[in-house]
Amino acid sequence: MIINNKEQLVAEFKKLLAEQTNTVKLIVNKNIFFKKNVANLYTQLKALPADQKRNAGLEINAFNQELTALFETRKVQLDSANELTNNKVNYDLNIDTYNLAKGSKTILSIVYEQIINYFKALNFQIVDGDEVTTIENNMDRLNIDKTHPARDPKDTFYIDTQRMLRTHCTSTTAEAIHNQDREIKVLSYGNVYRNDDDDLTHSHQFSQIDIVWVKNNLSINHLKSVIDGLIKHIFGNEVKTRYRLSYFPFTEPSFEVDVSCFNCGGKGCPMCKQSGWIEILGAGMLHKNVLESAHIKKINSGLAAGIGIERIAMLKYGIKDVRDIYNNDFRLLNQLKGVK
Repeated sequence: MIINNKEQLVAEFKKLLAEQTNTVKLIVNKNIFFKKNVANLYTQLKALPADQKRNAGLEINAFNQELTALFETRKVQLDSANELTNNKVNYDLNIDTYNLAKGSKTILSIVYEQIINYFKALNFQIVDGDEVTTIENNMDRLNIDKTHPARDPKDTFYIDTQRMLRTHCTSTTAEAIHNQDREIKVLSYGNVYRNDDDDLTHSHQFSQIDIVWVKNNLSINHLKSVIDGLIKHIFGNEVKTRYRLSYFPFTEPSFEVDVSCFNCGGKGCPMCKQSGWIEILGAGMLHKNVLESAHIKKINSGLAAGIGIERIAMLKYGIKDVRDIYNNDFRLLNQLKGVK
């Protein structure tokens, strides 16, 4: 037996470890102990006769491993204790809070809630969906053909050949109605992305709400009833609406919906570009190709609308630069306290 005082050395090492209060000192003292009491054993091993080296080597390695295990256990204890100490937050419950300002909802949150509450009352299912979507949901299922400008990388952020950042929340409602061959009402909301240069009225990221209602025998009258009710809910009963024929790949017929200018009452001013009307959202009856792509066969009609939240916020609250919505300017946020 090459280690005559093994039990004594182990006891000394345990005592040494217990005395250390931080990891740095623990490592330093461990190295000193090993150099003094373990390294010399390997020196002795080299001088032993060949027939004794194997058993002696096994004994020394076992001793080394035992000490190392004791060291690692103590190190874990100290690391855990130090982590708790470093992450501890000292709270003073006696600090006065009279000078802490109350927060407020953002403009986008306010407009989101106004619109979502309207559609909740109409029993729409509310979903947010994923901002990363498939090209199939964002384009193919919505009757957007391969040559459409929206597919160009100059207009759209692609992740790979199958995925992209959604350009409209219609991609989420398209997924929600897929294989749902029944009446269904869905509202999707959240951020959408387009490869635009940021300026007064454009942003590469903006917020949108999209609605889809699939039911037999829906008509333009149903569409107008829903949209007119929404606009009055947001802007008040005095506002009038106007529907202009337009084109969207996923609806037919399609409409641009205008509201009478609430700045001039329809007389004409710089806000409405002297027209008396302000474009507010796009809507229409679901294209038959969209219903077919969704594998909807029992239902013969649907309606849809897409609403830009920033545009509503800018018009309702008189904001001239869309970037102000994201800048957290307290001069603007303070005006929103108490707004519902």
